[in-house]
Amino acid sequence: MSVPTGALTLGTVSAIVEAKVLVDKVRLYIPGAVHVDPETMKEIHDPDVVLWEGLGALLPDRNPDIALHLADQQYTSVGAAGRYKLLTPVSAPTATPQHRVTVLSGRDPDATGRIWTVLGVERSSHPVVRTTWLGYETTNNGGS
Repeated sequence: MSVPTGALTLGTVSAIVEAKVLVDKVRLYIPGAVHVDPETMKEIHDPDVVLWEGLGALLPDRNPDIALHLADQQYTSVGAAGRYKLLTPVSAPTATPQHRVTVLSGRDPDATGRIWTVLGVERSSHPVVRTTWLGYETTNNGGS
């Protein structure tokens, strides 16, 4: 089988995706340890350990929650914690479940500053971008 002249290589496709899709600035980090100051009994948060900052894209990967209207006039949200995909260049480090992700800046200002937890990373013998699966919990994000 011959390859047509001008065929796209994985490197070319990666460069296009990085330029056109990976436009948000994201941070991969390990949260700083939390301990109690024995004199004041207040929690002290050590600084986060930043592993990588760079361009990426965060995409939801589930249906939205469903709100049920109950007889007591309250709305109850039904659904699992959000699941998301983080796309980063293949050169970005591979995340592990101890890592967290935050959006530093991006197209959706409401995503900025929110925190996601790493669930897992996809691996491929022909990667175009690195895909990291994330979980979103409202408890990490001020209840929303």
